[in-house]
Amino acid sequence: MAQASASDAGRPTIDGRPIPKIWTDEALAEWATPIAGLGIAPGHFSDAEYDRAPIDALRTYPVYHPAREPKGYRDWMKAQGPQPLIEPDRLKTKADWIAAGERVFDQLDTAVARTDDPAALAHFSDPSAFDAARDERHDVVTKEGIVLDYRWVVERDGKLKLSLGSCSSCHTHLMADGSVLKGAPSNFDLAPTAAERALLAGFDPQPPLRRGAKLWQFFGVPWRADDLHAQWKSAPDEIVAAFQRLDDGGPVGPTFDRFNGSPYFTTRMVDLIGVGQRRYLDATGTHVNRGPEDLARYAILVEFADNAVFGKHRFITERNTQLKNRPSDAAAYALGLYLASLEHVASPHPLDAEARDGQSVFEHEGCAQCHPAPLYTSNELFRVADFEPDPRDPATARLHISDYRIDTDPGLALRTRKGTGYYRVPTLRGLWYRELLEHSGSIATLEEWFDRARLEPDYVPSGWRGPGVKQRAVPGHEYGLDLSDEEKSALIAFLRTL
Repeated sequence: MAQASASDAGRPTIDGRPIPKIWTDEALAEWATPIAGLGIAPGHFSDAEYDRAPIDALRTYPVYHPAREPKGYRDWMKAQGPQPLIEPDRLKTKADWIAAGERVFDQLDTAVARTDDPAALAHFSDPSAFDAARDERHDVVTKEGIVLDYRWVVERDGKLKLSLGSCSSCHTHLMADGSVLKGAPSNFDLAPTAAERALLAGFDPQPPLRRGAKLWQFFGVPWRADDLHAQWKSAPDEIVAAFQRLDDGGPVGPTFDRFNGSPYFTTRMVDLIGVGQRRYLDATGTHVNRGPEDLARYAILVEFADNAVFGKHRFITERNTQLKNRPSDAAAYALGLYLASLEHVASPHPLDAEARDGQSVFEHEGCAQCHPAPLYTSNELFRVADFEPDPRDPATARLHISDYRIDTDPGLALRTRKGTGYYRVPTLRGLWYRELLEHSGSIATLEEWFDRARLEPDYVPSGWRGPGVKQRAVPGHEYGLDLSDEEKSALIAFLRTL
């Protein structure tokens, strides 16, 4: 942590020292990886622009299935009035801050989604109506009766509103027994339900845009001559709507067409368990992880502060690049500390005789060259086909690049605004609870991952397929495909113990 200075006066402290300022020009300068095809890193708000944004960090509360909501719950929440998300002056030790960070993870909401729309509130008020309208892929309920993804919040004017969870929505995994695993990829559908439409209205740019123009703002890559998104820029609304209704036939819960990504090259929800030990963030290694402050910065970036500037290319009007709100530095830093503290969970799969045989296969097949214990990742980036970084570029020289190449689908790494030309070597820890594999979530089981049939163009992926796609190859990572059935079974048994 940096030495205290005059600018630290009045800042909350941890173990007697002021907490760091999170969003600074100095910290951002060498944080992001250059974009393939541009050779420069994405832009970002300056620290002065960031500091001007109003702070919004209010306590939020769980949303219950209407039949299991505690008696008087809504009146009780209103009686609390607006409350701060955390109280930094009461936090002294690192353990205090990590505990506060867990509250931020659980309670931080997407403020622009807050609504008291009667239709949205009614969805959570009548048990029979809720069950009749419920999309069980989305409105999942824990054993305590809590409906994941939603939060209640008391606004500063005293109104009780419904909102959407922030960190917890994409990174809470509902286990088979109804408990939750925090930090693991969500396994429920994040596509909007009828009840969510009112909440999502806050995301729409003003003035309203045509569907195609909005799709272009979210995903366009104009520095590529083969940009698939260019066709939608001036397309009629009905054509774009038909495209967006295409059913890919695969599970969509743990995948997301994230901002700056693509519906053609979607992304699998990231696993945050163990993220404190990873050198790079995002599937394409878009940002380096130098510690809890970087984890806090990345959370701020994806939820609040992505200004969609890539060199001369600007994708959102000036009105929509103004930060509407931001968390306090205390809340963001606490969250970063909590994320850095998330440790791998012991697998329920035993290291039995078959798994030990699989460990031997893992070792003699050279899997540890890219996936060494104990992290089971080399923490490196590997280059995709047709991408050669400039070794003379200082931004390239700072990277840890593997000598290996894996001929995986380069779409996300080259043809999106998340495209750095690399994929990070993933950790194999936690494979037992992840429901989709590969950066786009194309495969649902380890058995299929080690099936050579997935390399064929007529293969039907068990996971994400793509808009209107029924069959396609899932290329890359051919290591292990030529093992015997017995060796594959043993290797899979070992991987599930990690």
